[in-house]
Amino acid sequence: PLVTPLANILYDEDKEEWLKDRNEGYFGDIPPPFLGVLTTIFIFLGVIADRAVYFLADGDAAVSLQLAGVSAISGAFWEVGRLAAGEKGATREEFERDAELTREFEEFANKRIVIGKGNCHRSDVTSAFRRFNPKYRVADSDQFPLADIEIERILRQWNREKGSGGEMSSAGFFSGISINEAADAFAPR
Repeated sequence: PLVTPLANILYDEDKEEWLKDRNEGYFGDIPPPFLGVLTTIFIFLGVIADRAVYFLADGDAAVSLQLAGVSAISGAFWEVGRLAAGEKGATREEFERDAELTREFEEFANKRIVIGKGNCHRSDVTSAFRRFNPKYRVADSDQFPLADIEIERILRQWNREKGSGGEMSSAGFFSGISINEAADAFAPR
């Protein structure tokens, strides 16, 4: 709540790409000079909080140190939990990559997935998607890296919104959708 408003006061959005990204809801790395300003502000606020607790505890420094330790541990758990839950905002590049992957999967699904009959395994869809999009043929490509789990994530989302509406079974099968093998020139027969 402090970073973006303060950055808008100190910097010009038209000249700073990271600030423009933050104002549009994306994550943007903070430049080192601004990080120095924030560090100074937070140290100042920390000293004020320390002195206030010291005064309220009638000069007992142990209480102030204990509260500081508990607060630091709580803050660390909060930050790790935020990152683990995926609450950290995506960067502009990550957002654009996800949008492109979703668009490419939509194109693949319109041409290769049959809705309403049969079932298929997630590995069948992943393999068919890699055959359909040559730039993703190799999972660990330097130019276009794409893990199988990312394709599965997009498949689950697509199936909920536009496919059969069902979830993947614990064995990895989707019911109500199937791969149109006749449309794949490279599929094993």
